[in-house]
Amino acid sequence: MKFGLTSQALRSYVPLIADEVLQYIQKSRVFPAAKGAFDVVKAMAEITIFTASRSLQGKEVREKVDSTFAQLFHDLDMGFAPINFLLPWAPLPHNRKRDRAQRKMAETYMEIIRKRREAGNKKDSEDMVWNLMSCQYKNGTPVPDIEIAHMMIALLMAGQHSSSSTISWIVLRLASRPDITEELLEEQKRVLGEDLPPLTYDDLQKLRLHQQVIRETLRLHAP
Repeated sequence: MKFGLTSQALRSYVPLIADEVLQYIQKSRVFPAAKGAFDVVKAMAEITIFTASRSLQGKEVREKVDSTFAQLFHDLDMGFAPINFLLPWAPLPHNRKRDRAQRKMAETYMEIIRKRREAGNKKDSEDMVWNLMSCQYKNGTPVPDIEIAHMMIALLMAGQHSSSSTISWIVLRLASRPDITEELLEEQKRVLGEDLPPLTYDDLQKLRLHQQVIRETLRLHAP
């Protein structure tokens, strides 16, 4: 799993994440006009799924991640309640939805893996699915495809809550402080240039105020 968290991998994620956020703002029904109100928590959760799937999981996974997939993710997520750890088999409506969502999501990943194997395992990109497809356990046994699918679901869920909740708090806090929002924009123009070129990993290290906003949000609202 460390394959997806190297500095080289993180460098490659920044433009992908920036592109996903811009596309979401331009195309989503959440932002139909320049002004208005929207459900911050729901929107940031969707953005997090889209950016995580695009960066960590590969273009094929991202192509399949839409509002339907987001609903499956929600149904699976609702299975993480105290009663589920005591009675995971209980015939409750949200348990049935949880199990259906898990099967559907696993089938999605299995289909991607199957198509890659049928195409001769020829890599056209670097992502976590390709990485796990070439992995073996210590005894030399290749990781089974169904286990790869399950690992990919776990990976998608692993950082979703902490990331989306932190981003939501940043947006909510900035909404109450438009003066800081303006300072952030001015910092970008000053450091990156008035035309605001595409963001890079190295650019992030230069944006001091941006880093401080993130740290202060984490201090006030630790996920």
